[in-house]
Amino acid sequence: MLTIYGNKTFNVVKVVMAAEEIGLDYEYKMIDFTTGEMKSPEYLKIHPFGKVPAIEHNGTAIVESNNICRYLANIGGKKLYSDDPLAAAKIDEMIDFIGYHAGHTITTYFYQEIVKKAFHKAEPNKDSIAKAKETLDGQLPFIDEKLGSTEFICGDNITIADCVAFGMVMVHEYTSLDISEYENICRWYDMMKQRPSYAAMMEHIPGGYDFG
Repeated sequence: MLTIYGNKTFNVVKVVMAAEEIGLDYEYKMIDFTTGEMKSPEYLKIHPFGKVPAIEHNGTAIVESNNICRYLANIGGKKLYSDDPLAAAKIDEMIDFIGYHAGHTITTYFYQEIVKKAFHKAEPNKDSIAKAKETLDGQLPFIDEKLGSTEFICGDNITIADCVAFGMVMVHEYTSLDISEYENICRWYDMMKQRPSYAAMMEHIPGGYDFG
């Protein structure tokens, strides 16, 4: 039995998209931020820091979104991943680039323009947004260039790197993040939105990142 615990965050989108693309059977349970459910004693037994996503598989809890995506790929017969050490390393390379660089920078938009508004009733810090844009101007061209020669981020087949990246890039639909100058990223993003995994994910996360 596989259970995914989530809410309206990019890290949850990664995991649900991966589960759908792999074709895994799972139960989705929404953790209610407004009631503090993520800090309940029951949920803290699943995720020690009270965050989402988390999964339970056959009674064992697993956390950290990129780690969860790898785990799902592994239990799904390496679908969206690889048995070949070099191919797996290239997938991990892009996951880490997104997680530590471009995706990390995108989280500034998510926090400043979504989280602060929804949960702190505060306005975004314009200096933080400007700095994030400047940083992304040096990071997103790398992804755009890769997508200029391949259909997906790691080649002509979808991998968990695409699920990880999609969750982050999706932030642009709900914030001032502008990706319009990146033709290949836009082509890839629109293609990913046409996949059945996107529609299935949005059923669990209606409204996407809109907490309004």
